[in-house]
This record gives sequence, structure tokens and C-alpha cells, in this order.
Amino acid sequence: MWGIPLLGGDERADVILLKFLRARDFRVADSFHMLEKCLAWRKEFGADEVAEEDLGFKELEGVVAYMHGYDREAHPVCYNAYGVFRDKDMYERIFGDEEKLKKFLRWRVQVLERGIKLLHFKPGGVNSIIQVTDLKDMPKRELRVASNQILSLFQDNYPEMVARKVK
Repeated sequence: MWGIPLLGGDERADVILLKFLRARDFRVADSFHMLEKCLAWRKEFGADEVAEEDLGFKELEGVVAYMHGYDREAHPVCYNAYGVFRDKDMYERIFGDEEKLKKFLRWRVQVLERGIKLLHFKPGGVNSIIQVTDLKDMPKRELRVASNQILSLFQDNYPEMVARKVK
């Protein structure tokens, strides 16, 4: 996972496995089940390849969701600003149907996967990102479905990848 073999004694694997254990309050069976589901999702989704794909969202890069800089403790920072979707044409172009929504979700995972490549996965190292979300002008009702799907995907498949959320 993320280029790190989970079996074989690599200390980076310990960091990843600990994230799954913490996410399930150290219940080993629940943590293992979560990990199994995550690995199956990653394979089906193609999460290991998504970072390199051209998904056609150049207009959103650097505007809607993007990695930029580091905080004082060297965590990579991911900025999110969904106010651009108050424009009905932009909203329709990105979320107009189920296929467009799926493509957007893939792109949003792509942004996170690129951020994860900046992590150390070392005990005591930088093992999570900072998430900054600008809620100004965000059309909450219209983006509810996309927001819920993003949140669900991230909670199920990226445990403890976000150190702090700033809104």
C-alpha cells in the first residue's frame, strides 16, 4: 500500500497498520476487516495508478483541491475551496450526472494520493496531512452528495491520513 509492503517487517508498514488499528479502537478483527476492504477498494478503484492519470480537471487544479506547502511541523497541506461551484454552469459541467460525479471523486482521490506521496511513513515522522477547507460561497445543498461520498471514501480507506482539519 502506497509502495510499502505490509508484510515483511518494514517499519513503514507498522505506521500504516497502526492507522487501521487506531481507526477501529485497536479491535484487531475490525481493523483487519477494514484493511481487507481498503485493499480490495484500492485494487478495484485503481488507487495506485490514479496519481498519474489525466482526468481532465486542469481548470480545477490549484483552485478547488490542491496540495500546497507545509505547516510548521512539516505536514503537507491540502487546500479545498468549493465556492467555484456556486456558478451553475461550472457545477453542471463537473457534477451534471453520475459519470461526472464519479470522475470528480476519482480526481479528488488523485489529489489525496499525490499528497500521501509526500509522507514519511516512519515512526515519529510526518505521517498525515493538514486539510484546509474554505466554506465561503460553497453551495452546500448542491454538493451534499459529493461531499458525503468523499467523506465516506476517505474515512473508509484513508484512516488517520488527516492530522487536522481547518475550516
